[in-house]
This record gives sequence, C-alpha cells and structure tokens, in this order.
Amino acid sequence: MNANRSRREFLRAGLVLPAVGLAAAGSDTPRPKDPPQLTYRTLGRTGLKVTGVGYGIGYEPNVEVVGRALDYGINYYDTSRDYRESEAIFARCIRGKRQKIHISTKSGSTKKEEILQDLDTSLKVLGTDYVDVWHLHARDTPARIPDEALEAMVRCKESGKARFIGFSCHNPNAMVDFFLDAKVFDVMQTTYSYAIGSGFREKAVQKLAAAGIGVVAMKVVVALTGLNMGRGGAGAPKKEKSEGEGPLAGIKWVLSNPAIGTTIPNMNSIAELDMNVRAMAEPYTPADERLLFAAGERIRPDYCRMCFQCDGKCPRGVPVADVLRYLAYYDFAGSLYQAVTHYRELAPGIRSIRCSDCTECAVQCPNGVRVRDRLMRAQNLIA
Repeated sequence: MNANRSRREFLRAGLVLPAVGLAAAGSDTPRPKDPPQLTYRTLGRTGLKVTGVGYGIGYEPNVEVVGRALDYGINYYDTSRDYRESEAIFARCIRGKRQKIHISTKSGSTKKEEILQDLDTSLKVLGTDYVDVWHLHARDTPARIPDEALEAMVRCKESGKARFIGFSCHNPNAMVDFFLDAKVFDVMQTTYSYAIGSGFREKAVQKLAAAGIGVVAMKVVVALTGLNMGRGGAGAPKKEKSEGEGPLAGIKWVLSNPAIGTTIPNMNSIAELDMNVRAMAEPYTPADERLLFAAGERIRPDYCRMCFQCDGKCPRGVPVADVLRYLAYYDFAGSLYQAVTHYRELAPGIRSIRCSDCTECAVQCPNGVRVRDRLMRAQNLIA
C-alpha cells in the first residue's frame, strides 16, 4: 500500500472513531442457548471475588457488548480518566447494577491535588460514591510515583472513596520492589500474556502474589486479535489469516496461572465476548499451546514484548519501547486514537526525530523485533 495513502486513510478513520462505542447499541444479537460458566478468583488480600475474565473498558466502549457482559455476570470492569468518554458511557450501562460489580479506574496525574480531584470526578461521572480499585495510570518507573502521589492515594483509601489502591504498569520487574516497599498498595495491573512472554514478568508476578497482592493481567490478547489486520505500508506486520480462537487460547494460558486474579481484555463484539468467557470453563490444552507458539513466532519481528531492555539505548533519546507500544495499539489492537494520542504526548523534540536519518540503528532487540523498521513506521503514521 502507498505510504501516503495509508496515512491519509489512517487520519480519516480517526475522525469517526468516537462513534464506535455507540454504534451497536440497538443490535439484537442472539444470545447463546446456555449461559456462560463463570469461575471466580480472589483478588489477593482485597478479598474481592472477581470473575476470571473481566472487561477492559477502553476508549470506545461498545454499550451492547458491555450490557451483555453485565447480563452474563462478568463483575470486574476497568476504565480510566484518560480514556475520553469511557467512564461516562460505562456509567450509562451500569445504572441499577452498581452493587453487583467491581469498578477499577485510574488517574494519569502525579500531583496530589489532581489525583484527589480525578477521583472525585470519576465518582461523579460514574454515578457512585466509591470505586473498588483506584489506580495511578501507567507507572513504569518509580519516578512517576513521587511522594505526593503516594500521599494522595493513601488519602483516597482512607476517605472510603476508594476501597483499594494500586497502579498499572508495563514493566513489573522495574516496579515490583517499589510497589512492595511502599506498603500501601493492594493491586497491580500489569501486562501479562503469551504474546508478550511470561519470562520477563513471572518472577515479579509470583512475588506480588506471594505478598497477597491482587494481580490484574492486561494486554492478554492484543497481539493475538491483530494477526489478521494486515495493516499496510512500510514496516507493517505481515498479513496473516485470522487466528480464530487465538484470543481464547491466550486467556486460557493466562488463567492457567493461579497468581493472576483476573484478566481485562477489551471486547468490541458479542462474538468476541462469547469466545473470551469460555476461557473460564475450558482448560488450557496442548492444542492451545501449539496455536499460541505458532502465533508468537509470526509476530516476533513486529510485536514488542515490553521487556524494556532497549531503555536508554537510542543515542538520540527515542523511548523505543514506548513508541513500539503506541504503534502496537494501531497495528495489533486497531485503536487509531490511542496510538496517536500517546505519541503526541512525547516531547516535541522526540516527535521530530526520524530514524531514516540514521544509517544504522543502535538498538538491537533481544527478541528479534525489527526496531528501525517499526520506529520508522510509527514516525510515518502517528507522529
């Protein structure tokens, strides 16, 4: 595909994205004959009984799918102040159902007063007087949680507006000791999936679980659902046929680890929801393992495992892992808005860098990702 045309189509598509969450509200998709078999886990020392499959309420929640999940009995829902109208749309779905579910949401701030205000805003928008879990959003280094942020989180819990507190991160290895040493947090939400690879994260996850911390797994199927997207242009992932039940196998793999409290896949169709909830009743099998192994090999050159071993390696200061993650939101999760929004949060000097100016890339990925090609693709499409 022509790179310029790809970019034009990309930007045009962004203009219609906000309507996605509401488009299917009137659909009458048939229900399965038998209700799904739900299984419950305890979210660490919080004592919350949560369904093994929860729901990640993203930037464009589909109200029909959320409604069906509520009807099924899915009881853990995660959103964020940073997700545009996500909280407001979700609030309309849960009227009269608040006592049946657990709500997690987040603040993107590092400042005490802003964190406190964010919680009050979330409560007002959600139409509730408390949230079950209140997170700091995307904290991948201890520097992103200054003392005033800790103070704010403790106050949120002491006030009763948040039953439990924690933070989300993409690099649990770098954050697990900080998390435990702070002695205030109850829940960590972190990336954990077959596609990412458990090797980088398993020690951290087990350490958290042993300390009674609730572990919420995110990004559990994102690379598996995107295998058939065939995004065009330079540096795009190779187009592959649909993996069918790849996401189901991915969630089953995550749930095979008792250290995981719940998973929060984002779901945009009833078919996707119906497939994902099966993971609670079906065992992880050798056939699932073969499917996931094959999928993992295919995405190896394109999908960042978020091991962060490239941190600080670019002599021009490009935050490689972050940029590759933003591109993955587009290539593998189909979220145009999320990709562009995150990229535009980078410093202007970083956004202006073009890797095509370098004759050789100083960053070599230990997992075989085509770093330079992927960075150039991000700079062409979402810069």
